[in-house]
Amino acid sequence: MLNIFVGFEQSNKYVITTVEGEPLGYIAEEPRGFLSMFARQIFRTHRPFRALVMDLEGSPLLWLRRPFAWINSRMLVQRFPALDYSPPSGQPVLDTFAEVQQEWHLWRRKYNLFLKASSLRVLTPISAVDSEPEFPGVRFKQFARIDEGLWAWSFVVRNADGDGMATIQRAFRGFGREANTGQYAISFNAPEEEGLFNRGELIRAPRRSHGRDLTFDERAVVLATAVDIDYDYFSRHSEG
Repeated sequence: MLNIFVGFEQSNKYVITTVEGEPLGYIAEEPRGFLSMFARQIFRTHRPFRALVMDLEGSPLLWLRRPFAWINSRMLVQRFPALDYSPPSGQPVLDTFAEVQQEWHLWRRKYNLFLKASSLRVLTPISAVDSEPEFPGVRFKQFARIDEGLWAWSFVVRNADGDGMATIQRAFRGFGREANTGQYAISFNAPEEEGLFNRGELIRAPRRSHGRDLTFDERAVVLATAVDIDYDYFSRHSEG
């Protein structure tokens, strides 16, 4: 209610479910103390944050780190290194293995999706919430992009040949619910002609795959892109 009536910007939280509505996990923007509350009110959707992707038991799976940006947003995707890796500092560290970059355009909604192409690790202490990891000698390779129209609510993830690999689509749930909540459908298959939503209801028919299956890392980047899109274009209810 604070968010709706007085524009109080709260940290975002998400529930991940199957098409049938069965819960799979959660995404929650990590609390960063009392001062971060004021930062949310000042910077709004430009604010830096880190979100935690969890399973149903609350065990961490991924971290989504979004640095501060005035114009083009970025989303770094992080995870624990391999179990056989022992960090020199002795404290837990996160490895950045992917990145999503928003590409500025006057009337289009564009994103570039990258995966780490080298075996070098990009390590950040798990306690370092605000610092952005450095990338000395590490190469990232683009594997997909999004290029949609100005008012698009459906975002097709395409490879270098322009073939669809996945789809992120937001549903319109009514003016009352749109004020503070949103729903997205993510398909990790090649898109078909019909949308994922039909009059706001999720299509439950099985979808055919016309291309290769996405890897776990690629799916993680698509999930991070959905969160990035939500902040860039749809989490603006608190601005007026």
